[in-house]
Amino acid sequence: MSNLFSSLKISGSGLSVFRRKMNVAAENLANAETTKTDAGGPYRKKELQISAKPTAEPFAKELQTARVELSQTDSRHLQENAVSINKVENVAQATSEEYVDRNEQPRMIYDPSHPDADEDGFVAMPNVDPLIEMVEMMTASRAYEANLSALQTSKSMSNKALDI
Repeated sequence: MSNLFSSLKISGSGLSVFRRKMNVAAENLANAETTKTDAGGPYRKKELQISAKPTAEPFAKELQTARVELSQTDSRHLQENAVSINKVENVAQATSEEYVDRNEQPRMIYDPSHPDADEDGFVAMPNVDPLIEMVEMMTASRAYEANLSALQTSKSMSNKALDI
């Protein structure tokens, strides 16, 4: 039964990660002009590190338990080692972690009339590029849609299997 839910877990973790990625990009866009934060200084761009976490059960084990033995009707059909499942990797789930790159410097804009300008007339602005953040949101949205489609396909396949 766990193999039935593994695809749902994988797609669900992808949905969660890419929703979070859209939220981070939206927060960056909302603070693209914030020159003063509670920590002092301009807003610093947040980024999301996405990685894969292997599941407890390897895919090869799941495939082995689901394998059906076929009777060989001809000696040329389905040789002994026709399919090897020993080298299949573990199924992975997506995980994410937010971070702020402390080494990245703020953009310095010359605007002596700004209330946060220094004695030389420069204002430290956030290191957020709205164009890049919009592209990040678009790619996260497409990845979210792909995971949603995979989730719906798994659900549909499960429903079809119950109809048999």
